[in-house]
Amino acid sequence: MHDPLSEYLIERFDLKSEDHKLYCDVVKTAFLHHKHSQGGTILFDEETFNIMFGSPYQDKDLFIRAIHKETGDLVGFVGAIPRHLVYQGKEYKFGVPAWISVHYKHQKKGLARAMGIKLLEYGANTARYEGGFVEFDSEDHGLEAFDAVFRGYDYEINDILSMDKFVVRAFDVKKLSSVIKLQKIEKFGLRLLQKVQKVNNPLIRKSKPEDHERLYELLQDHIERNELSVIRDKEDFLWYLQQPGVNCVVHEDESGAVDGFIIAWKFQLAGFGNAINFGWLDCVHIHRLSSKDASDLCKYLCVVSKELGWEGLQTPYIPYFDPKPFKKAKFIFYPKKLIISSFKFRPTPIPKNVKSFYFDWR
Repeated sequence: MHDPLSEYLIERFDLKSEDHKLYCDVVKTAFLHHKHSQGGTILFDEETFNIMFGSPYQDKDLFIRAIHKETGDLVGFVGAIPRHLVYQGKEYKFGVPAWISVHYKHQKKGLARAMGIKLLEYGANTARYEGGFVEFDSEDHGLEAFDAVFRGYDYEINDILSMDKFVVRAFDVKKLSSVIKLQKIEKFGLRLLQKVQKVNNPLIRKSKPEDHERLYELLQDHIERNELSVIRDKEDFLWYLQQPGVNCVVHEDESGAVDGFIIAWKFQLAGFGNAINFGWLDCVHIHRLSSKDASDLCKYLCVVSKELGWEGLQTPYIPYFDPKPFKKAKFIFYPKKLIISSFKFRPTPIPKNVKSFYFDWR
């Protein structure tokens, strides 16, 4: 019986910065051809691809590609991002498989599963990771590939955290409705809230490079405040803050020391042949601020995001931060499920599910 995988080379490779466009194009093509009747497909340009995979402080060996032997064409890609976890004061080496993508002309041949297995085995046996985790919503096209990859393995898999809301702020509902199907009542509600509010607060401003060490220091609060936390390598975090497409706003206390911040990064939202720039709300640190200052910081994030040409902001809501300041800044919390699932290559004491989890999206 003919094995369709015999037509392809599935191999691990080291990702080089000069090849970002090549692999980004594979991801973009795969996501564009993932048909969704409601629109709202997430796209990533080279800028975003670099934010995810381009850090010189990340492992460069966690990448798998599929090459069509007959033509030599690159037709598949999956990478992984180191996302080490802290639980009860101890660090565990975890990672996140990301953007498993197969060119639409080569789908339904088992390439996604083959690449996933190759990455899984490399991470478990060669790179010696202790596990990883993935995020899926009910419409995610990677869910079937995830199930197929783990079929036949006895690794422990758990739904570590379930979220039931997304946070959204739209600045231009007309442009948003060009890429995602909105009901009349949704359009009406979003239009009432689309105006960006001015902020008159002398303690709030855009982040500067000289703030970055302080932001990393503040980031450690999340480890102390949550049962389980993603931790960031310091040099990687400082590099990330300097990248194009990253938007960070801060609040200062009366002495001029930064005591709160919010970070978002740019991506593209696409549908029905259109695409718009949107922001992904990535990291929120507002627990040291008064309710008014926290609300003003959320409002100012919107001001800066609109100045950057973004049409809105969104993120799944992980309840490590107070949602009230975002609601006061006209963010909408709407029902949509997303699950973070963990898998363990070897035993760790990290529980099957947790009550509080600090998790950022890069």
